[in-house]
Amino acid sequence: MIGYRLASLGGTCALLLLVGAGCRSASGVTGSYDLRAVNQQPLPFKGGPVGATWIEVTGGSLALHPDGTYERRLLFNSHTGNAAHADSTIQSGTYERRMSTIVMHTPGGNETADLVGPAIVMPIRGWRYLFRKPAP
Repeated sequence: MIGYRLASLGGTCALLLLVGAGCRSASGVTGSYDLRAVNQQPLPFKGGPVGATWIEVTGGSLALHPDGTYERRLLFNSHTGNAAHADSTIQSGTYERRMSTIVMHTPGGNETADLVGPAIVMPIRGWRYLFRKPAP
């Protein structure tokens, strides 16, 4: 009976370890996501002014690779007076999935995003970016 209990406990511990490891994996989220909305508004999204300049988010993407790395690209126009110019930002690093949360390890610290079905909602500097996998 004692041997059975130990074997049972060992199996339970192994199962818990496997479940815990699965919670921190990247499975099920890998792939490419397109930026579809910012603050629940479709693109292009006109943001507020920063001094004499205002920003318009025009597109973006998020790629979650099977090796645990990611790349996020945001496309935008900067408007100052009557002049506008296109620009972009690219950020890369590593990520891990923790249940319905994705933790992105960036050079400046960790960022978190919520996995909502086929979409990822990511708060960045007070705005909420919605990335969605393209329809097959």
